[in-house]
Amino acid sequence: MKFPFTFCVLVLCFIKAAAGNTTAKDSNIVISSAKEIYEFVYDKSSNSVQVKELLTTDYLCNDFRSSLPVVEFYNNETTIDNVDFSVDGKKPKGITPVYSYYQVDDYFYSDAHVCYFPLLLDKKGSIAEVSFQKTVKDPRYLTNAFFSESYPVTSKQVIFKVPKWMNIELKEMNFSGFNISKSKESDSKNDEDVYVYSASNVAAREDENSCPGPTYIYPHILVISKEANPQGNSFTYFKSVADQYAWYRSILKNLLNDETVIKAKADEIIAGKTDDIDKIKAIFYWMQNNIRYIAFEDGIAGFLPDKAEEVLRKKYGDCKGMANLTKELLKAEGFDARLCWLGTNHIAYDYSTPSLAVDNHMICALMYKGKTFFLDATENYLGLNDYAERIQGREILIEDGDKYILTHVPEETYAQNLDSEKRMLTITGNDLTGIVSNEWTGEEKEYILYQLNYIRKDKSADALKKYLADGNGDYKIADLKTSNLDNIDGDLTANYTITHSNAVSSFSKDYYVDLDFKKELNGSDFDTSNRKLDFLFPYKTHVERITELTIPSGYKISSVPPDLSVKNNNYDFSVTYTQQPGKIIYHKSIILKDPHIARANFKQWNDDISKLTESYNQQLVLTAQ
Repeated sequence: MKFPFTFCVLVLCFIKAAAGNTTAKDSNIVISSAKEIYEFVYDKSSNSVQVKELLTTDYLCNDFRSSLPVVEFYNNETTIDNVDFSVDGKKPKGITPVYSYYQVDDYFYSDAHVCYFPLLLDKKGSIAEVSFQKTVKDPRYLTNAFFSESYPVTSKQVIFKVPKWMNIELKEMNFSGFNISKSKESDSKNDEDVYVYSASNVAAREDENSCPGPTYIYPHILVISKEANPQGNSFTYFKSVADQYAWYRSILKNLLNDETVIKAKADEIIAGKTDDIDKIKAIFYWMQNNIRYIAFEDGIAGFLPDKAEEVLRKKYGDCKGMANLTKELLKAEGFDARLCWLGTNHIAYDYSTPSLAVDNHMICALMYKGKTFFLDATENYLGLNDYAERIQGREILIEDGDKYILTHVPEETYAQNLDSEKRMLTITGNDLTGIVSNEWTGEEKEYILYQLNYIRKDKSADALKKYLADGNGDYKIADLKTSNLDNIDGDLTANYTITHSNAVSSFSKDYYVDLDFKKELNGSDFDTSNRKLDFLFPYKTHVERITELTIPSGYKISSVPPDLSVKNNNYDFSVTYTQQPGKIIYHKSIILKDPHIARANFKQWNDDISKLTESYNQQLVLTAQ
């Protein structure tokens, strides 16, 4: 169970470089006070409701000299109108805010931007004051306000100024355990309600990998703009899922794809295919193999997909553009394909709360003979009926003309993601030799194929051998034969012979044999003194290891390690040794039924990993008769 690689982002590189010795947990810099004011206003010139934001933050240096990276995000629906900053009451010389795009490799995002600049706090007690004035052009895009920051927060206020003509809902999320108070006042002069949230002593966000998304963890306010009626005008935002879907539909009406270009490409892709399922697979797998996904997990502010022919021309796209191209290719061949909106498991919300914050992903749904197939072309090497952990069980909104379908992506079990290895071995001196067969399915297969296909073809065989040997130089693989490494359909298999040198220790008349050289999860306990957040494995999985060892002539089994059985709602660990005439069979099964390990369960996990590690430390003993 390994973790997929992550993309590097320009702004993150800047933050790390500018931060120097400062980290999210470093208390050298704290936010002594912060205030965020969100004011809903009616703009006559554009005949629209806007949100004016004033974000002010005071940073305090507690000890040593530090460089403070200041970063603020915006997009095509949000403008930064003014930036002001000072250090110890003076404007630093030579500091100019940089306005730039997000960047991944050589690709830029026209509607995802960042403003950033460094400030030097050169002594203990230095204070940096930073303020941003921003305008959100459409209140739908104001989705949430967080109390936590990258640094500890001594005090923070979040204020909403809501005119009587504006109907919003403020949902308090993850407030439990935090010191947050709320007050509401009526401002008769401006005919508005003022909501003031005050927080104190909020810890810095934890910089931990493989944890739930921030909306599950940190205190924040989910802002839902429902409707507005300023000066005789009427605006409907998201009072219901139907309103949200209607808005999505209004955006799609501006999307005009070139059907001639798409039809020609679809015909080329399915050439020679006569069966419908074969045609569907051909298109879906062509998308995975030929269109590169380059967007971020959290998506970007725009909800309009790129034109299908543009994604086809560029050979890359974000989830929206790839979903649109998948849909159009299938439609060109007469299939009922539709766009879908959903939030991955990175997001805590669902459609019970109509908001743009619910969605961070788009895929394609295919309605075929009474069954719905969910086609996510941003995945690589996942078959037609396999679904990635990040979308399994998630609520999904499917276009259906002027109506919509609200359902769930199927929830798969660990059985989808099999990592199986079967070995038939004999003892040759101090070596183990024999034949091995491997099989991978689902996301286990996807992980391996993805890595192998990003390596030069002439290097992929060596890379696979190193993977199969788990980096063990004594584990020599020969005669490697695999299934087609370019084929998404079906399972991935590998067959080969091995010589595991020095795997058998001999003392006097005894052989000591370790039948498990990989030892998955060995020592993978959590440091409960440092780990603060729950842990998420990438996906559910089933690791199956079977080794059949032939007992050498003239030897008998004199000591067999004890079996192991650990079972609970989240995972099962099982190790058994079965004796048969002339051989012994080692069988290990590691089943991860739920990839979410709550911090409250870390002690139980650590205890169970200790049992697994102890099992790994045992050896089979054979004695000469």
